[in-house]
Amino acid sequence: MKIKKLLIGTGVVFATGIALYHACVIKKGKEFEASLDNSADSLDETVLYGGKMKDYRDQTMQDTKIGAFFGGMQLDFSDVVTKKDHYRMDISIISGGLNIIVPDNFKLKIVDTCKFGGIADNTVCVDPDHSVALSVFADITCGGLNFENASE
Repeated sequence: MKIKKLLIGTGVVFATGIALYHACVIKKGKEFEASLDNSADSLDETVLYGGKMKDYRDQTMQDTKIGAFFGGMQLDFSDVVTKKDHYRMDISIISGGLNIIVPDNFKLKIVDTCKFGGIADNTVCVDPDHSVALSVFADITCGGLNFENASE
């Protein structure tokens, strides 16, 4: 009888913890989404409980904010038009994942805070003397971030 009560109590505590975690992540996701630039030419993206694939072919690159909360995205920036030599990308991931494809003339500088997550930079800058700098500021909790060049 005591074991049954212990198991039920443990199950209730576990379910309550999971529900609170989800509520906190949803709140953070909604706050992040509210902070995005909603103009027509913005490249800002977020995903909450789902998946998304986007291709930014022939769009002008700009500073971006990207968030993944209980979901994943693949964003293809490989054919963007660059007008500056430096861009900024702010990324927030909680229990999600991002795969970001960048042009082979981008040189990444990543500043990150990872808690139970990780970042992979699989990019190669083919012309470092004429590169475009991309400063990435990433905050990752229980998730992953991958940068790569487009497959030939």
